[in-house]
Amino acid sequence: MASIHSDVAIVGGGIAGLCLSVLLQRKGIEYFLLTREMQQKVMALAETLPPSALAMIQQLGLREVFEESALEKTLGYHSLWGSSQVQDINFYFQHPYNYGLKLDKQLLLHKLEGCLDSHRSLQCKDWSWKEEDRCIRVNSVEKPFDLYGQIFVDATGRKKALLRRLGIGSTVYDQQIAFSCHLPRIRHPKIKHGVFTEAFEGGWGIVSSLDQRTNVMTLYAEKGSPQSLKMREYDHWQTLLSETQILQAFLAGEVWSPVFVSAANSICSNEIAGSDWLALGDAAIAFDPLSSHGITNAVYTAWQAAEAIEERLGSDSDFALGVYSEKLRKIFGAYLATRQRFHNNLVWKSMN
Repeated sequence: MASIHSDVAIVGGGIAGLCLSVLLQRKGIEYFLLTREMQQKVMALAETLPPSALAMIQQLGLREVFEESALEKTLGYHSLWGSSQVQDINFYFQHPYNYGLKLDKQLLLHKLEGCLDSHRSLQCKDWSWKEEDRCIRVNSVEKPFDLYGQIFVDATGRKKALLRRLGIGSTVYDQQIAFSCHLPRIRHPKIKHGVFTEAFEGGWGIVSSLDQRTNVMTLYAEKGSPQSLKMREYDHWQTLLSETQILQAFLAGEVWSPVFVSAANSICSNEIAGSDWLALGDAAIAFDPLSSHGITNAVYTAWQAAEAIEERLGSDSDFALGVYSEKLRKIFGAYLATRQRFHNNLVWKSMN
């Protein structure tokens, strides 16, 4: 059996895995990136990078890549959450950057891939974990091989493909799921920003402009709830949103895509790092989309992982990986406390 040896073996070619690969490459650390062949077309979502993340990507030397992958700059958002008044969160007063970026995620992935040495990555349909040899068996179309690394990285997002093979579970804090579709773009006189969020009984929703012609609307509810069962069919959305003040105005008679269903719950891996492995991005900690931290989490954990990996490779101790794990656990703990306050407001709103 042929074999490849690398300092770091990364599984997962999303934003987290690609950012980590870029950062390791800049440090001169050998890596090998395994990505999965796309099985189906991914639905375009209007994902936003908030102003607070721009300083980080500037520090990492990635700002140009993200700016070039932006559909547009966004100057703020509106919300109706635990209040009868529309809140205007304006980015103008956030420094040093007073805007966020609406990202074309597929373009961003393409540009990050373009920063990498092509011989250090491979698309594959199937791989397995060989515990006895501590390696990844890659079932390549050309020729199977074993991938060895001093450190293995799970960057497969909520699938947690490597963690599951290592026998590591996760703690799930809710069962929230998301229902998304593309709609013709409608402009509301009270909404000047391209993002609006509103809570309603049993759930909440967000509408975000994707381009000049298209809005993306996503509704969220707990799995198995009466609301979630109805959200699967767009024909029910008018009834579900009939009590909302503004969100219902963005519905249209015509729907431009099927309703796409995805997980949107809060999850933390029971172990984030071990002696020769770590998880990053959603594989480590996954947030409620209300936090708008999905992409920020991917980039931040890639940054912290790159620093921890560099220190680990230069030492006989796995102390740096332990520090990395503890740092992410503290972040997730703070997030849970903030999330609880937001959802307490949602409960309050449904009772008044």
